[in-house]
Amino acid sequence: MYKLLNMADFCSNEELEKEMQQFSKKYGFDGFELIKFFDGDNSSLKEYIKGYHMRFFPSWLELYLEDFTSLYHELKDEKYFKSLCGGHSKKELIEYYKKELERAKELEVEYVVFHACNVKVTEAMTYDFKYSDKEVLTAVISIINDIFEDEEYNFTLLFENLWWSGLKLTNKEEIEYLLNGVKYKNVGFILDTGHMINNNRDIKNSKEGIEYIKKNLENIGEYKNLIYGMHLNYSLSGEYVNKAIKENREKNLDIEEIMNNVYQHVGSIDYHDPFEDKEILDIIKSLPLKYLVFELIGNTQEELEEKIQRQCKIFS
Repeated sequence: MYKLLNMADFCSNEELEKEMQQFSKKYGFDGFELIKFFDGDNSSLKEYIKGYHMRFFPSWLELYLEDFTSLYHELKDEKYFKSLCGGHSKKELIEYYKKELERAKELEVEYVVFHACNVKVTEAMTYDFKYSDKEVLTAVISIINDIFEDEEYNFTLLFENLWWSGLKLTNKEEIEYLLNGVKYKNVGFILDTGHMINNNRDIKNSKEGIEYIKKNLENIGEYKNLIYGMHLNYSLSGEYVNKAIKENREKNLDIEEIMNNVYQHVGSIDYHDPFEDKEILDIIKSLPLKYLVFELIGNTQEELEEKIQRQCKIFS
């Protein structure tokens, strides 16, 4: 099992390489999972990169379905299309993801991660979801088959669970539906521990969070043998979410107000702290993990390192 750190391309290759070398030496990372936000060639770093996390455009589904009536009804202005939907057309969205797969191929990664989820920004504020899990998974199957069409790759495609509409990794039916529809055969799952806890807003502490994760792993039965990766992090936000959605449902939310607040709101739900309860080790040991990924968020380098140090302590 590789111990990896999730990193983004917010600095130059030279700076990234320096950080990767430092993190590997100091904390024993075997490599890194890269998520790209900018154009640029990172092939000089491929010896360090084991995995590639594809970008998540939260409101991609209606653009993919070319339902522009619904998009304009919510967003009012196409200036938000690129950041929320991945482009201004279905063709542009598919081309973006095809380009991501080519980058992953050039980097010779072992796996890529795809968020099997969709959420409209208003839904992120109110939790009044337009699409069911199955409707989102139907669209996920379709777009995956589009972007992998006629291409051969050596990497494994890992679907990641979220807490909005889509894949939650809580039952066999959703997994079977996804696996039966996706044509690319080298697939598995990456369990995000913080995302799974976000499913259940009644969880009050890490002990309850661990029991909830264990219960879901029991529910999916033999399919837990397809969980090849884990994004290890912790968020406990049920109390915050219950309060926020009650307030937001009572407001007449304006898209400008939503866009000014949504990223801070999502950061308060899914804040990517270390998972410091040692009982999570039981879950790690129970899965056939190939990739254990520290997916932590720090506003500064110092904050990120402090979180890495805290996460490392449970393994000592």
